[in-house]
Amino acid sequence: MLSPSPPRRAATLLATVVALVVLSGCAPAPASLPQPTGTAYEQMPVPGRTIAPESPAADLDLSGQRIALVLPDQDAATQTMADAISATAEDAGASVEAFPVEAEDTVDDAFAAAVESAPEIVVGVGEGTVDVFSYETAQRLEQQFLLLGGQLPEPTENVTAVIWSGATSRGSGAPADGDSDSGSITLTRAAEAAASGLESVQAGVVGVVLHLGD
Repeated sequence: MLSPSPPRRAATLLATVVALVVLSGCAPAPASLPQPTGTAYEQMPVPGRTIAPESPAADLDLSGQRIALVLPDQDAATQTMADAISATAEDAGASVEAFPVEAEDTVDDAFAAAVESAPEIVVGVGEGTVDVFSYETAQRLEQQFLLLGGQLPEPTENVTAVIWSGATSRGSGAPADGDSDSGSITLTRAAEAAASGLESVQAGVVGVVLHLGD
């Protein structure tokens, strides 16, 4: 078969182009994609970030929840934080059970007993709990943990920490953010830490480090 002459080929090409234009004009416009709003971390900070906490709400509700406290020693700073978180949790309707290290027990023993009690939140009080929490919490991702006065060297999504100047320990595996100062652990500061930490976990903002400042 002979190929079309040049004028016929041009006419054929023009007709094809016109047809494509007409057909494309009939196709529905693609639906527009929803556009993101707000800043990157406005709703949920990513795990591992250090952020300033929101001002604790006066109406924190933990009704029916159980809080387990791991107490690594009997010193004044530990007792101050334990008293603060117990009072805060109980005022919010939660029940609190302490798991102190006694006699020949270790922090690992107290941690295991606290987890086995099946609470909603296991709280580590002070820098003496950091090393055990650093290893053990990664094995129990279904459990929520809260550290007061210390933080993990490698944060995980199920461990929320509250620190402030003088109470920023990362345990024996990493340097703290500053010098430790037991005098910084006052009842007022410990109560602020307890309220901020419990409220953050309750709101689902977990795996972050809340820094209260100086």
